[in-house]
Amino acid sequence: MSRIACLWIPHFVAETMRESGEPGPLLVVEDGRVLDACAEAVGQGVSVGEPTSRALARCPDARVVPVDRARCLEVWEQVLDALALHSPGIEEARWGTAYLDAGGMAGLYGSEANWCQAVRAEVRHAAQMEARLGVAGSRFAAWVAAKSCEPERGYRIVEQPDRAFLSPFPVDELPLPEETLRRLRLLGIRTIGGFARLPAISVAEQFGPDALEAHRCARGADTHPLSGQRREVLEVQLDFDVPETGLRPLLDAMLAASQGTLARLDKSGLGVRRITLQARLDGGGTWERAAWVGGELGKAKLQTMLASLLSGLGGDGGGVASVCLKFAGLEPRVGLQLNLFAHAEGRTRLEETLRRLAQKHSPGCVVRARVRSPDALLLRDRYALEDVDP
Repeated sequence: MSRIACLWIPHFVAETMRESGEPGPLLVVEDGRVLDACAEAVGQGVSVGEPTSRALARCPDARVVPVDRARCLEVWEQVLDALALHSPGIEEARWGTAYLDAGGMAGLYGSEANWCQAVRAEVRHAAQMEARLGVAGSRFAAWVAAKSCEPERGYRIVEQPDRAFLSPFPVDELPLPEETLRRLRLLGIRTIGGFARLPAISVAEQFGPDALEAHRCARGADTHPLSGQRREVLEVQLDFDVPETGLRPLLDAMLAASQGTLARLDKSGLGVRRITLQARLDGGGTWERAAWVGGELGKAKLQTMLASLLSGLGGDGGGVASVCLKFAGLEPRVGLQLNLFAHAEGRTRLEETLRRLAQKHSPGCVVRARVRSPDALLLRDRYALEDVDP
C-alpha cells in the first residue's frame, strides 16, 4: 500500500529571516509585496501577495525585511538533507513544503508515529524549526493532514481511507479557482465530501476539465507517484599523517583529491547545490563551513570557493588532521536562465521599457506578472497579471 507524507513548516521564509530570539510581527517582502509573514502578522489579517503598504495598515507594528533568497535556499537545503536520512524519495513542492515516500517506514521504525517523531526531530536539529507531518495514501490527503494536525503533537496519520478522511473538510481546501469555489458554495456544496459525490462528467461539464484533478483529490485518487529521488551526497575524505598547517598545501591537496568527483559530475551532467567542508583539528576540535553553489561546479569555481571557506580556518595555531568535503543536492544541470531582476540596473531598464510600451499602446495592452499566492497548489493561482501604468 502506497504511503505518502507531507512535511510542512509554517511560515518557513519568515522564520528563516527572523533573527534568533527576535520578538514581534515580521513581514518578508519582495517587489513591494508580502512574500511571507509570521503567524502573528497573519493573525492580524496580513495575506501573502498583498502590497506591503496594505499589510502595514493591518499590522502597523510589523518589522519589514527584504527576502534573502540565498539564505532561504541554504536553510531549505539543510532541511532536505535531514529528510534524506529518513526517506528514500523526496519531492520538493516549494520552500517549507515537501513530500516524502513513507512506504514501509512503519516496519523500519516500529510504527509510522515513531517515524514521524524521528523526522521532526531531525528537522528541528538541522534548522531549529518545528515541522508538521501528515501521512496518508495520497499526497493531497497527506497535505491536508499536515495542515490540520495539532501543533503540540506535530503530526497526523490517516488510518482510514483518504476519501473518508477528507470528506468533512471545507471545499476551500481543494486546489480550485476562487470562481469555482464561489459557484460550489452557491450550489450548497461546502465540503470536500459533497464535491467528491458529484459524477466526474458533471464536474467537467459544470466547471471545466481542469476541475477533474481536484475531483480526483477529493476522492483520494490522486495516485501520481512522487517525482523526487534519493538525495545523493558525494564525499571526498583526506587524512594527513602529519597535521597540515598551511592553507595553500591544504587547498592543493583537496583540489587534487576532488578531481575524480568533478569528472563524475561532469560526465553525469549533474550540478551541485551546496558544498560543506568539515575539518578535524590536531587538538581534537572540529570545524565546519558550507557554501552555496547552485549549479555547475568546475575546478576553477571549486578552487575559489574552497579558498574562501578555508580563509576562516586560520589563526587557531593548530594543524588539520583530516578534512571531508561533501557535495550535496546533486541534480541535472539546466541551461542558463536569464534573471531580469538580478540587478537594479537591469530592472530599471525593464520598467522603463514597459512604461514606454504602455504609453505607445492602448491601456491594458501591457501587463506584468506578480506573485499573488506562492503557496497555491495550482500554478494559475500563484500569479496574477496587473496593468503597467504609462
